[in-house]
Amino acid sequence: MDEHDLYHRINEAYDFEVTHCDSFAMVTGFGRGEKALSDAKLDAIIHGEELGGTHIVWLQTDHGEPTKVVAVIYKCLR
Repeated sequence: MDEHDLYHRINEAYDFEVTHCDSFAMVTGFGRGEKALSDAKLDAIIHGEELGGTHIVWLQTDHGEPTKVVAVIYKCLR
């Protein structure tokens, strides 16, 4: 089992699903190689978890080299 298969505390969401939450951070993730997009998303998720976020909403993906994703981290108390 690799890190992509592990459970994460943060949930992917759409912006309308987190209207009751506080938006408190933007994160960027980077990835390279064959699994660049999934690695970039995992990188952003890990940053969001380190900040104590509960939800992540993807804003932008740049498929350059390296691949970059930008997301908003939300903290939902309920």
